[in-house]
Amino acid sequence: MNAKNPTIIMAAGNGSRMRATSGAQDATLKEARSRPKSMIRIGHDRTPLLEVLLTLLANEGCQTACIIISESDELTPHHFQDHPITGLTLSFVRQAIPLGRVKPMGTAQAVQLGLEAHPEWQGQSVTVANGDNLPPSGLFSRLFQAQSALPAMDRDHLGLPPERVEAFAVIAVDENLNPIDIIEKPSTKTVEDNRWPDGTIRVSMNAFRMPYSALLQSVIDVPEHPLRKEKELPTAVALWAQRTRLLQAIPMSGAFLDLTHPEDIDKADRAIKRGINSVLD
Repeated sequence: MNAKNPTIIMAAGNGSRMRATSGAQDATLKEARSRPKSMIRIGHDRTPLLEVLLTLLANEGCQTACIIISESDELTPHHFQDHPITGLTLSFVRQAIPLGRVKPMGTAQAVQLGLEAHPEWQGQSVTVANGDNLPPSGLFSRLFQAQSALPAMDRDHLGLPPERVEAFAVIAVDENLNPIDIIEKPSTKTVEDNRWPDGTIRVSMNAFRMPYSALLQSVIDVPEHPLRKEKELPTAVALWAQRTRLLQAIPMSGAFLDLTHPEDIDKADRAIKRGINSVLD
């Protein structure tokens, strides 16, 4: 019997910005530099962000998740052996760095590895999300109701610094609000040109849901980015959406916790105490 709502969590990033020199406290910097980014501990009980994310997933209807980790990450699988998530079956797949490269082949390849490790998911829709940010409560449960969709987040209500939000991928839609492109690092003009009919600017937080076979073929077929030389998941999803018009954009509004820089650890602690992980509007 298939487990409900299989999900791939991308947690193989090396977190170079998280390890950069900054004005963060010494203890915060030590945390950032000694653990995988998704395993940085937050809140008064010092729970790894990934554990908080997986608990949210389980509470909203996911029964099985595949975590994509780096080839050198021993902490993450050992942690969840000792701290299992109730109701959630976990597996781990390592994304290696190919010979001659300094980083992995990209997020599309990460998803390909996760899908190929789970052929039993065929016939179901698969959800994909980042392991280094925490969406508002209710996002996954709404996403799980669709066969193929992405959350279209209101840019102005993410609870993140404006300079970071400006770099997020803008979701372009047609007259029927079907996504036709996911534009990364958009110019100011591109952002304004892609306001939705209600005047909002909606962005992707790299969370998607697609049928297994369509997602697998998309991440296999997507070409490498000409400059970054990586196979990128948003491009794979956007190309499929352009071709099929089957991807649904679900308008959502809510705050994210995001771990990108060392200072974000302290901000996440304060945000957790304030209850920023609120239910979607």
